[in-house]
Amino acid sequence: MSEGDRAPRFTPRFVDDLLGLSRTEQKQTATSLKTLDDNEKTPSLRVHDLGGQLKGIWSASASKSLRITFARLDGGYKLLLTVDHHYGD
Repeated sequence: MSEGDRAPRFTPRFVDDLLGLSRTEQKQTATSLKTLDDNEKTPSLRVHDLGGQLKGIWSASASKSLRITFARLDGGYKLLLTVDHHYGD
């Protein structure tokens, strides 16, 4: 099974966050999610694990100011947690 065969799973919070974004930001997020699914090592995503209270959570960039957070699940699945403006941008 290739990485792209494991469709991500969405939390209600992620869906609410996505619906609250502008149309342009929604498109940026959709493009980034496709890239994340196809090849999370793509440099523009800047995928990295978070620390401190967010240990176990991963982050990917959808744009300069938009961040997607996700958890890694068994079987290579990703649980999408949030999409929001990083650092309150």
